[in-house]
Amino acid sequence: MLDRFSLRTFYTLSNEKSFSNTANILCLSQPAVSHQIHILEEALEARLFDRIKGEVSLTPAGEILFKYARDILNLYQKAEKEIADLTQTSHGRLVIGASTTIGQYLLPTILGKFKDLYPKFEIFLTNANTKEITSQLLNNLIDLGLVEGPVSHRDILVEKFIEDELVVIASVKHHWQEEKEIEQDEFKKEPIIFREQGSGTRKVIEEILEKAEIKLSDLNIKMELGSSEAIKSAVETGLGIGIISQWAVLKEKKLNSLKILRIKGLRFQRDFTIILKHGHFRTKPMEQFLSFLNPTS
Repeated sequence: MLDRFSLRTFYTLSNEKSFSNTANILCLSQPAVSHQIHILEEALEARLFDRIKGEVSLTPAGEILFKYARDILNLYQKAEKEIADLTQTSHGRLVIGASTTIGQYLLPTILGKFKDLYPKFEIFLTNANTKEITSQLLNNLIDLGLVEGPVSHRDILVEKFIEDELVVIASVKHHWQEEKEIEQDEFKKEPIIFREQGSGTRKVIEEILEKAEIKLSDLNIKMELGSSEAIKSAVETGLGIGIISQWAVLKEKKLNSLKILRIKGLRFQRDFTIILKHGHFRTKPMEQFLSFLNPTS
């Protein structure tokens, strides 16, 4: 492997054709210059200079290396600059993967405030369910993920982002319109609209129901839909009840366009989490965004 400093010494000596001049330019002793050339010759297993009567000239192997040395040193410099742009400046690119609920209801406000602080960052957002976001992270398609479902993988680091609670929603014309809490037996009988397989919301509901010894087969599941918006629309038209994030019904709560309820003895509580790939290089935009989400961490 070519050592950068040895290569720089070689390039300078090739131009100067003098050990003393090279030593002065690089602020080295002449023995140190000789040592750097020796390191390079050992690595390449080739003699690079002829030294005859105090004159220094390139060997055929040295001529070949000299032909590429300048480009190699320039590439080193370009690489350093680009890395510095990522890690030490206010410029950079950030690719975020967000599961559906977070991407629709939380991130627009968060990203708006973040962009106010860092207007030169380029931010790209992809929305999918928790399972798909996890896959994108593992395949290096995104820098980080914000998900609502549980994630367990040896290559993924999981950090708490914000708390959430899932609530039961019903039409304002539903026969539960005067209720605040419903019995578990009533809940089991009622037609319900569920999220699709792979959804973080569905996974949390399944786990909490299982702890309460309620099977999915005990429920009256009428359909499965791929987003909270689709579930809200179906519920508003009277097709059944639904269970979605409290963040997804803030507007409907203010407008009283949906009935929000809870089930006696059950609390669908969860954490929204940040997922990061172990060993993934953290760019400046990543570091700033993570600090923005968790300023005390």
